Amino acid sequence: MMATAEQRNHAKSFLKKAEEYLASAEANLAATRYTPAAGDAIHAGISAKDAIVTALTGSTSKRKDHATAAKELRQSLAKRAEAAAGDRALRELIAAKGDVEYGTDVVTAIKAEPLVRRARTLVELAIEIVRLGR
Repeated sequence: MMATAEQRNHAKSFLKKAEEYLASAEANLAATRYTPAAGDAIHAGISAKDAIVTALTGSTSKRKDHATAAKELRQSLAKRAEAAAGDRALRELIAAKGDVEYGTDVVTAIKAEPLVRRARTLVELAIEIVRLGR
């Protein structure tokens, strides 16, 4: 299914959010603020998923249940080579969401760094699909 002009604009908006969250995550990581780095990475990944799915299918689910998000991403990416990596990256980000946002443990560099990498993977994929049309 081809996205309409309006849907492509929505995808671009989701991508802009994803890029802003990723930039914030990377800045927080560099400044050793690991909890906000991890939180921003999670939001970057979810926004990147929204951008990808909207660009490829015309809409994205906005449920509070993020568990279905990885499945939605995987289905949208279908047989693309990046499907497995995108699915894995989003699942790891979503799995960390509860601990990062609601847990009592302080997030360390060991936890934050891979989350920022996962977010970067998804944002780069979103750029390819939304901005570059690949």
